[in-house]
Amino acid sequence: MKLAEVIACGECLSWAMKTAMLDKSVDVLYAMVHDPWDGHKFAHAWVEKGNKAMDWQTMEAGLSKYAGKGWPKKEFYKAYKPKNIKKYTAKEAVANRKKYGSIMGWDWPS
Repeated sequence: MKLAEVIACGECLSWAMKTAMLDKSVDVLYAMVHDPWDGHKFAHAWVEKGNKAMDWQTMEAGLSKYAGKGWPKKEFYKAYKPKNIKKYTAKEAVANRKKYGSIMGWDWPS
């Protein structure tokens, strides 16, 4: 399986939700973003804590120069150009998952 296929399967969603369940101080964000390398537009999920934006691709797959550390938020927004951002506290995201029985579909951007 290619990395792009794994990403398309929603690793960002499950990683963001797991992170929210383990660290109640993060915010969970959903948005439409543009891939900074090829410009492809896709729905994406990530978490933010302090001045860092962290996603599965960066924290687990090791993509980008911020691998394992998280992006400075300003750089993440400049690179990915998120639109229609939905932002939740960790508590809100976990509650929505329980309410709707899914990590996806309750407020996915379009």
